Amino acid sequence: NDFLVCEISSYQAQMTDRFKPFISCWTNFTPDHIDWHEGLENYFNAKAKIFIGKQAPEYAILNAKDEKLLEFAKKCKKSKVFLFDTEDYPNASYIKENAIWYKEDNIEEKIIDLKDSPLVGHHNYQNIMCGIICAKLCGMENNEIKKQIMSFKAPEHRLEKVREFNGITFYNDSKATNPEASIVAIDSFNDMDVSLILGGRDKNTDLTQMCESINKHIKTVLLIGEATQRFEENLKKNGFDNIIKEETLESAIDKAIELNPDVVLLSPACASFDMFKSYEHRGEVFKDYVLSK
Repeated sequence: NDFLVCEISSYQAQMTDRFKPFISCWTNFTPDHIDWHEGLENYFNAKAKIFIGKQAPEYAILNAKDEKLLEFAKKCKKSKVFLFDTEDYPNASYIKENAIWYKEDNIEEKIIDLKDSPLVGHHNYQNIMCGIICAKLCGMENNEIKKQIMSFKAPEHRLEKVREFNGITFYNDSKATNPEASIVAIDSFNDMDVSLILGGRDKNTDLTQMCESINKHIKTVLLIGEATQRFEENLKKNGFDNIIKEETLESAIDKAIELNPDVVLLSPACASFDMFKSYEHRGEVFKDYVLSK
């Protein structure tokens, strides 16, 4: 069989009445593109179009840990619904006994042990769960699914491990251009000394949840770019004050190395256009400078 795997923007979803996928996946829902859609509910409804009505897919896959999507799953009456990251559903994928499992019509199959996954962080485990469901519905065998997961290389700029240097591990997460994306990276590190490089062109989104994650997981924040003042104010308001302000990404890296943490994480939570051409350019500058050490 031939398959087209498409990432569909909310703009595309809103503007089409003919797109009818075999499988539709909705990985999470966070605020974005609010100006274009003229409201959060309009943004949600645009995405929801390809799950209900005449565009409903044969299979709908949704994130059980996203409360809005879990509730929305009840409306997907024309599709066979699968949830990922929960055991409490007859069709699902989830973590149990340090492994990822697949279940259809309450029949369980173990797919892969977590120790065999090349990716780290719960968000990546969620991606694997979602991918496993797709693969099973497309007819792949379990051993082939495991083989493909183990051969996967993390894409650039998405919690990408750059190198280990003098006991410090450097991660490039430049693709994190909003707080929600940075939270995912921040929450991937537990009980470690992490120096987080944060900032860029501010999108003026709410920072409360990100500040809470920083309080739990980050020892030092290094701020750069146009967002510095607002980010500093919000961090301090939420009880975090181990903050260093730097003029450039390179000087932030140098300062982070001086602190000798376990991890230096670039996860800016901002657009890049105040200092760079794109998030890819920002990530390349980070990688090149780290690799030059």
